[in-house]
Formats: sequence, structure tokens, C-alpha cells
Amino acid sequence: MLDVGCGDQPYRHLLHVGCQYFGLDLADGREVFGTACAPDVSHYAGGSFPYPDDAFDSVFHTETLEHVVDPAGFLRECARVLRPGGETFFTVPFQARFHYIPHDYWRFTPTALEMLMVRAGFEGVRVDARGTDVVVACAKVLGVCYRIGLARPALLAVVGPVIVAMLIVAHVALRFGWGSPDDCLGYTVTAHLPTAV
Repeated sequence: MLDVGCGDQPYRHLLHVGCQYFGLDLADGREVFGTACAPDVSHYAGGSFPYPDDAFDSVFHTETLEHVVDPAGFLRECARVLRPGGETFFTVPFQARFHYIPHDYWRFTPTALEMLMVRAGFEGVRVDARGTDVVVACAKVLGVCYRIGLARPALLAVVGPVIVAMLIVAHVALRFGWGSPDDCLGYTVTAHLPTAV
């Protein structure tokens, strides 16, 4: 399994013990994104991945595509290093603050994600919304409360009840599907390459 844009590898521990894991990140990832430099991570300057064709059974990346200057080329590289029938999954934000400035370039719609994936050679593309507009509204209020609490810790007692209320509403909305998924936090995409003929 290849984890592209692996950063501090927050999901590596979730993989099955027998899974052979490879991490790939930018050579300047530490300077740009503040990630650690794990000794077993391959680094590259962008562009072509430093792996041969058909090298992996699966490729994933989380909250990475919005930081890629050429998302279409990046997804073609994901397809190139996958074996026939190989699977990919990734996440992207939709309602998210401008982050890692200036290296935050895109917000993708489901239509754009499906188009990019099909053009890269994937099939069986599935794009699932994460959250709803109710969850997004709660997240925005939580973000404001977080900034207030950081700037003036004495006000935490005032915003504390708001934080608790927003967390409760967000979790209930997720549980019962309140709101519209058309204005969500982000998307999860799954797809696979065609099997060899």
C-alpha cells in the first residue's frame, strides 16, 4: 500500500500487520507542511512518483489533493503505480478554511472528482459526502470558538457551553442525517483500475 502525502503517517497503525506500507511525501514537506521526517518515507520533488508501473495493490491519500498543483497529473501517477484491478481511496475537503497558505489550491465538487478519476483511468468511482450543511455550520461555530479561546483563554468559560452544544448537534446530525450533503465538510472517493484483459 502506498500512502501519498503521508506526512506524519497518522493512519499507518490502522493497517493490517501483514500489509507492506510505503510512505511518499514531498522533499520539502517538513518546511512547507511541518511534518516529521520518518526514516522509511520516500521523498520526491513532485511530478512522477519514484516507483515503477504496477508496483502497488492500493494507493491512498488523505487531505492531499487540494495541495497538488496538477491534480490530474497526480491522479494519473496514482493510476500508473497501481496494478491492474488495484484500488484507491482518498479524502478531500470541501468546506474548509484556507490552510497551509499559500499551498492550498483547490476545492473539488463530486462532478469534478469523478471526471478527474475517469480521465486518469479509474472505474467504479464512488464519491461520498462527509457530513451535511448542519455539521458544517457546527464546525464553523466551533472554529470561531476555538479562535476566541486561543486569543482570550478567560473567555473559554463563556464559549464552553457553545462548544458542547455544537458538538452535540453535529453528532446528532451525523447520526440521523440531518441537513443536505451538498454542502458537506468534504468527500471520500473510492475507485479501482480495470483488471488486466
